Amino acid sequence: MTTTTRPPSVPALLPGIGSNDAKAAPRRFARLERKATTRAIGAIVVVVVISVLIMLMTGSVVLAQMPAQVALVGYIVWTQPLRRTMTVVVFAQFFFFTPQYASGPLYQGVLRPGSLVVNGLLKNVTGINAMSFTGIELAFVCMFILLIIREVRGQRIDAEGRVPGARVLFVFLGLELLAALTLEAWGLVTGGSARVSIFQIRPFIVLPLQTIVLSYTLRDSRDFRRLALWATLAAMLKVALGVYFLNKDAWSLGLEASYMSSHVDSVLFVTVVFAWFAAWAHAPSWPRFLGMGGVVSWMLLGIVVNDRRLAWVSLVASLGVFYTTVNGMLRRRANLALIALAPFLALYLGIASKVSTGIFSPGHTLLGIANTSDGSSQWRILEMQNLVWNLDQHRFLGSGFGKQWVEIVTLPSVAQAFKEYRTVAHNSVLWLLQLSGIVGFVFMWMPIIVGIFLAARSYRFARTGSERTCAATVIAIVLCYVNQAWGDIGLIEPLNTMMLSLALALAGKLAIETGAWSPDARLLSR
Repeated sequence: MTTTTRPPSVPALLPGIGSNDAKAAPRRFARLERKATTRAIGAIVVVVVISVLIMLMTGSVVLAQMPAQVALVGYIVWTQPLRRTMTVVVFAQFFFFTPQYASGPLYQGVLRPGSLVVNGLLKNVTGINAMSFTGIELAFVCMFILLIIREVRGQRIDAEGRVPGARVLFVFLGLELLAALTLEAWGLVTGGSARVSIFQIRPFIVLPLQTIVLSYTLRDSRDFRRLALWATLAAMLKVALGVYFLNKDAWSLGLEASYMSSHVDSVLFVTVVFAWFAAWAHAPSWPRFLGMGGVVSWMLLGIVVNDRRLAWVSLVASLGVFYTTVNGMLRRRANLALIALAPFLALYLGIASKVSTGIFSPGHTLLGIANTSDGSSQWRILEMQNLVWNLDQHRFLGSGFGKQWVEIVTLPSVAQAFKEYRTVAHNSVLWLLQLSGIVGFVFMWMPIIVGIFLAARSYRFARTGSERTCAATVIAIVLCYVNQAWGDIGLIEPLNTMMLSLALALAGKLAIETGAWSPDARLLSR
C-alpha cells in the first residue's frame, strides 16, 4: 500500500512564521486596505468641500477646479521618484518665456500663463501678496520637504543607486548660505530695507537649495545626461516658438524686435551648443556628427535671432577653454582643424568687419565688443565707476543687503525700462562685491570655484567620453554664468541660478564617480 506524503504548508516553509501568523496576515491586509480606502475617501471629500467653498466665494469654475488638479499632481509626485518630477520642473523653466511681440491662442493659452506660474511671482497669479515667490521656487521647497519626509520614514525610492555628491561642495554651499544671511542681518542693522533685501538675497538662498535637491534627486551623471536631452528639447522648442512669434507679430508688420526670448537664454543656448559639440568631439562618428550638426545649427539660429553679444562671447570663451582642457589625440585633431580653418576664419572676420548682416552678423558682433563708443557701453562704464567707488567705501565687510548703491556719477535714468537699476546693477559681479565686501565675496563665490575645481579634476580622472563631456559642460556653464553676471544682471536671473545649480550638482557627482574626490574626504583632518 502506497502512502502519500502531504507537502508542508507554506507557513511551515517560512521560518519564524507560524500558523497563527498565517491566519492573521489576511486580517492585517484587510485593515491596511480599509485604512487606505478611508484615507482616499477622506481626501476626496476634502477636495470637494474646498472646491465648493471656492466656487461659492469666487464664482469661478476655473479656480474651483484647482484643488482637484493640485491633489492629482500631489498624488503623482508623492508616489513617483523625484527625478521624474525634477525633469518636468527643469523642462518647464527652460521652455516657458515671454516674447517681446506675441499674440494669439498659443501665447495667451500656453506661453503666457505658463510663464506667469513658472517664472513669475505667484502673487500676480493668485492675488495673494504673501505668495512673493515663483512657481519654480515653490516646487523646490516642496521637493525639499518631501525629501526630508522620505528620509525620516526610511523610504528608499530616491536613494536606490544614488551616487553621493562631494562633501566639500555642500560645505561651501552652507558657508555661502551663512554668508548671505549674515550680509542680510548686517544690511538691516545698518539701515537697509527689508523689501529691497528680499529681492537681492533671493538667488543666494535658492542656489544652495536647488543644488542640494538636484544632487539628491538625480542619482548619477546618467540622470543628468537624460535631463540634458529634455533641456535640449526645451531650448529647441523655445527657438521655434520665438522665431514663429517674431515672424508673425514683428517682422511681417515691419517691426524690429530687440530680442527673441530673453537676454538670459544666452546661457541655455550656448550650453546646448557646447554640450552637443563636446559629446561629438569626445566620441566622433558620422551619426553623432549629423545629430550634433542639426542641434547646433538650430541653436545657432536662436543665438543669432536673439541678438545678444554676450552669447557669442560665452561661446568663444567656452570653446577656447575646452581647447586648453583637452589633450592627446583630441588636441592634435583640434590643432589640425584650426590650421585648416585659419585662412577661412581670417577671411570671414575681414568681411565681417565691413558687413554686419546675414552670416557675417556674429563676426561683426564679436569684433565690435571692444567698441565702447555707443551709448549703452558708455552708460555701463559709468555704472562700473560708481560701483568701484561704492566698493571703496565698504572694502572689507560690504554694505550688506537691503541697500541701493550710491550714484556718485549721475547716470541717464533708465528707471522707465528697469526701475530697480540701483537695487541691482547690470554688472552684478561688481554689485555683489560692493554689497558683500572682499570677505563676504570670498564665501559667496566659493561654490563656483569649488565647482570648477571638481569639474577640472573629474575631466582628468574620467574614463569615458560621456564623463569628459559632462565635466567640460560644467566648466562651460560656469563660464557662461560668470560672463552673464559680469555683462548683465545675471546673478539674479532664475534661469541662470538653475543652470549653475545643475552644474554644481553634476560636478559633485562626477568627482565621486570618476574618483577625482573621495566620498570620505574631509576638509580638516582629525
